[in-house]
Amino acid sequence: MSRSAHVTAVLDRLREHPDLTPRVFQGNATRTEAGTPRTRYVTAWVGTPRRTEARYGGRVDLERYRFTLHATSIDPADAGDLDDAITAQLLGWTPTVAGRTCRPMRTDDESAEMQYDADLDPPLYWIPSTWELVTEPEASA
Repeated sequence: MSRSAHVTAVLDRLREHPDLTPRVFQGNATRTEAGTPRTRYVTAWVGTPRRTEARYGGRVDLERYRFTLHATSIDPADAGDLDDAITAQLLGWTPTVAGRTCRPMRTDDESAEMQYDADLDPPLYWIPSTWELVTEPEASA
């Protein structure tokens, strides 16, 4: 299993976007260098891959990774801009992971509703999105 390599490939791809470079975190977003809460960021939540076997044409061990991303901001329009940047980076992109053949990244056809948390200081808006990465062992040469 190569969970770390898959996660790193996706996070690195997100950070290639100039608006996302300093704003992508795995899990919780850290505080700023000044110790204040961040007000503009993207968090990535990734579980252990689900393994399945595809038997049509022979046995293939597939790994399915689910990435739940939250585009977060104090401004609802800005949360949308961050979500657009995520889509620009991931939709149809095919990662490269040593020893694996990756399929293009995909997401659900519909977007999730924007969420709002007024209990935070400052209050934050976020848009959740779910992305899937399917990989299989690289074919032997």
